[in-house]
Amino acid sequence: MEKKPKQIPQNKEAGASDKQAPQPKDGSKTSVRTYRSDLADILKSKDSSMAGMVMAEEKKRNKSFFKVATATKKNIALSITSILFIAVGLSSVFLLYFFKPSPLIKISDVVLKPIIYSEYQKELFLEKPSKLKISKLIQNEAADINIPLGSLIHLYFTQRKEITGNTTEAGKTLADIEQFMTLIDTRIPGALLRFIEPNFMFGFHSSAGNKPFLILKTRSFENTFPEMLKWEENIVEDLRTVFIEDNPVLSVSRLREGKYQFKDIVIKNKDARAILDGGGKILFIYAFADKNTIAITTNKTTLQEIFNRLTVSYRKR
Repeated sequence: MEKKPKQIPQNKEAGASDKQAPQPKDGSKTSVRTYRSDLADILKSKDSSMAGMVMAEEKKRNKSFFKVATATKKNIALSITSILFIAVGLSSVFLLYFFKPSPLIKISDVVLKPIIYSEYQKELFLEKPSKLKISKLIQNEAADINIPLGSLIHLYFTQRKEITGNTTEAGKTLADIEQFMTLIDTRIPGALLRFIEPNFMFGFHSSAGNKPFLILKTRSFENTFPEMLKWEENIVEDLRTVFIEDNPVLSVSRLREGKYQFKDIVIKNKDARAILDGGGKILFIYAFADKNTIAITTNKTTLQEIFNRLTVSYRKR
C-alpha cells in the first residue's frame, strides 16, 4: 500500500513565517533570506546606485564646470594679454612720436676759395632770393662799407643747403657762378657759362668810393673770349643789379641808344674792352688778367689792383 506523506501542521499564529529554519546537523549557520531582508538589500543597492549616480552626475557637472571655467580663464587671459600688447604698442608710438631723440645733424662748413687776397670778407645769406632782394641787399652793404683806402672786401653769397639722400645734413652752401647769374637774371650766353668755373669772387674796392668788381675763372680762353664779345650786348645792364652804379651815363635808356660801345684799350700791357665817356673816362671795363682769369669792374684803378694782387697770388703759389 502507498504511504501517505506526513502533513506538517501549519502554525496558525501570526508571524510563524518569521521563525528560523532548523539548523543543520553539522552545526553551521545558514543565512535565511526573507522578504524584509531582500527588500532592505534592494533598497540599499538602490540607495547605493542613486548615490553613485548623484555623485557621478555631480562629478560630471564639476568636470564640465571646470572645463568652462578653464576656457573662460584662458579667454580672459588672452583678452588681457591682447589689451596689454595694444597698450604697449600705442605707448611706444606715442613715446617715439613725442619724445623721439633728435637725429645727429651734420653741419656743413662754408669753405672760401678766394681768387685774390682780400682784407675783408662778409657773408650775404640769400633766403628766398630774388633779383630785387639781392640788388637791395648789395646796395645796403655798399652804403655801409667803411674800409681803408685801397682795401678789398669779398662779399660771398650763401644759400640754405638742401638735404639729399639718407644723410641728415644742415647748413649753408656757397652759391656758384651759375646760381648767381640765374638769381640776378642775367642773359649770359649758355656756352660761356659752360666754360666758366663754379668759383667766382665779388666785392668792392675802396678807391674814390666803393667800386664793384667781379672775377671769373675760365677753363678755355679760346672758347670764352668770343662768348664774352657776344655778352657785351647785355653785360652792363645785367650787372647793374650787383654793381650799383649811380652814373646816369650807364642808365638803361642811354645804353640802349647804342651811343656807348665797347672799345679795345690797353691797361698795364693787357688788352681790355671798355665803355668810355666823351672825355675818355672808363665807365665799364673787363679784361683777361691771364688766359684763365676775367676781371670786370667800372674803373681803371680797381682793374690794376686786381692785376697786382693776382700776380702776388701766383708768386705765393
